[in-house]
Amino acid sequence: MRSSLGVLGVVGLLSGCTTDAGAASITAPEKYGTVEQLVADADVVAVVQAGDASVDVVDRVPYTRTELQLREVLLGAVAKNAGLAVTQVGSTSSPPGAGLSAVLEEGQEYVVVLHRTEAGEFEVVGPGVWRADTLGASLTLHAATLACVPAAIPQVTTPGELEVQLGEAGEALGTSVIGRS
Repeated sequence: MRSSLGVLGVVGLLSGCTTDAGAASITAPEKYGTVEQLVADADVVAVVQAGDASVDVVDRVPYTRTELQLREVLLGAVAKNAGLAVTQVGSTSSPPGAGLSAVLEEGQEYVVVLHRTEAGEFEVVGPGVWRADTLGASLTLHAATLACVPAAIPQVTTPGELEVQLGEAGEALGTSVIGRS
């Protein structure tokens, strides 16, 4: 009897990473365990500032489209004055499901790992985005469920440390580091 309770407890803990009460009923399609895996699926990694956002609801699931102002390209290539936007599952009133990034907040600066869906349109790769503190000295991962983020993806880091990790991942994958745009 005791081992049955232990198994149920583990299943209960693990299932907390796939669903969240009150969250959009969509979970991340893939698991990302390392920064290298994030970079492998990315078209661009950049420092951006979140701008205006709008929410559309499709089949009772909210999708937030946020305009981005490009600050710096870390990996990949994006035209310096390109118009960028990211669409995410969830909204400020209905958080995204587990394994997905928290919705970007207007005016905040982030380091984002993005996959291009069409010209100027992107989706976030992985379980979160790093939000810069007010001085830009540290970055904190923003995810719907931080407990579900693998330890190899830093939850709190500095811009320099993250740039080193991104550079190492880029070198391993043969992706160029563009630097300041």
